[in-house]
Amino acid sequence: MRLLTRIVAGGGVAAFFFFSWVIMMLWNSIVAGHLELAKPLSYLQTCGLWFTIILLFAWTGIAVRWQFRRAWFHERRREDLGHDIERKIKSGFARWVGAEKDLDWDELGERIEKKIKSHIKDWLAEDEEKD
Repeated sequence: MRLLTRIVAGGGVAAFFFFSWVIMMLWNSIVAGHLELAKPLSYLQTCGLWFTIILLFAWTGIAVRWQFRRAWFHERRREDLGHDIERKIKSGFARWVGAEKDLDWDELGERIEKKIKSHIKDWLAEDEEKD
């Protein structure tokens, strides 16, 4: 019942239908139109998809009031959380390219670019061998 009151309260119903429309437009133009990966969605299908997403992520803390967030994040500031996320992303990329974790972003970006280019060259060479 709390979930229903949160959806209805504060313009939640209008936001739900508005974001359903936005998701439908994005899906139909990008996924169905340009990429041609799936069929276009109707408005009601998009409403159902958006409602399913809301139910799946209802308990993750997204869009929860501040008093609940404070308990979940142990009163950590957003900057600290942002630095932690950046550090994890950077260490993941560094591990992927085989570099040390304290590498600066510019050099890490160059190594990522080299690795992607080498994978594309290998992929194209495999396609040429098959033909």
